[in-house]
Amino acid sequence: MSLFDDDIHDEDYDGFAVPASIASDSLQPPRQSSLFIGHHQTETDILKEWNANRMPHAIVLNGIKGIGKATFAYRLARFIFKETSDNNDGGGLFESDAKPETLDVKPDHPAFLKIASGGHPDMLVISRPYDEKKGQYKNDIPVEDIRKIAPFLRKTSSDGGWRIVIVDDANTMNRNGQNAILKILEEPPKNALLILVTHGAGGLLPTIRSRCRFIAFPPLSPDDMPILLNKSSDTPIPSGDLKIITAMADGSIGTAISIIEDGGIEATNIVLSVLTNIDDMSGDQLNALSLSYGKSGDTKAITQFKFIIHWWFETVIDLSMNKLKMKNVGGLDIILPTNHNLQSLLKLHEDVDAFMAQCDRGNLDKRYMIYKTLRMIQG
Repeated sequence: MSLFDDDIHDEDYDGFAVPASIASDSLQPPRQSSLFIGHHQTETDILKEWNANRMPHAIVLNGIKGIGKATFAYRLARFIFKETSDNNDGGGLFESDAKPETLDVKPDHPAFLKIASGGHPDMLVISRPYDEKKGQYKNDIPVEDIRKIAPFLRKTSSDGGWRIVIVDDANTMNRNGQNAILKILEEPPKNALLILVTHGAGGLLPTIRSRCRFIAFPPLSPDDMPILLNKSSDTPIPSGDLKIITAMADGSIGTAISIIEDGGIEATNIVLSVLTNIDDMSGDQLNALSLSYGKSGDTKAITQFKFIIHWWFETVIDLSMNKLKMKNVGGLDIILPTNHNLQSLLKLHEDVDAFMAQCDRGNLDKRYMIYKTLRMIQG
């Protein structure tokens, strides 16, 4: 959670150069991203509300992880701050009857720079804390952090404009945290915007959802995914690999990048090839794979392995449900196992998930987990 310094003013940013990472047309973290692809209708709808002076006081951005919800939240926030500051400088768009047609803000604008640096005095970002000892994010957002929102929103903004709060992973708020949010929504301050980014809005209280402008984010289209993937890489990604990553990511650029970073597409191809030919694999071959792929301490590789297994099960179960024997993904054939029907595949998937979860809880050797998982699938 970040509570930004209220003593920072526009003049502190005069003459700032645009950092290369922000000025570039590459994929950047949401706070610094000037690139936004997809979700055009969502942007059009929110612009209509802004231009009609009907901006809601609270918005829920809901959808699967990694599809641009947080990027849109920061994009909307910097747009609002930019419009406010431009109006206060005497060059307001409203004075000339011109209406903005995009949420774009130039990377050298003070509003962009302040948000990118984490230093905008009128913006508060809250998310799950990071546990340094365990090396992972905590399961939920502490209610103490949520309770800081109300006094923040009721302060006078630095330039007489808006104050904005983004709550990321808002679906991880516990009941006390959600009740604290509800109190804010019952008496929303003027020129205050609360943005809740959720990966499962079903976890929010119905009374919260009913008081917010709900925006459902669909997965990114197959046309948008390759564009974003190539912008995330310093070198072009081969066409076949793009197709495999796009198919596995299911419209989530965040998931696609994780596939690349957590072990690479080469490792993905190896595991998928083993699964395709698992009936012909010997125990020694499976053991060799587990030793090479699941090196001790390589948590990213293990995370990727579990993701591949889960995706493979979903794919072959879908094949079985549709009475198909094979599906080609980026030049790689995913084949329905001949020794399983739909019921046995569903049961095997359940057993494998339970086994891997048991290994995680017991902190068992992950190389053994990989070997045993493949042997269970082999039957």
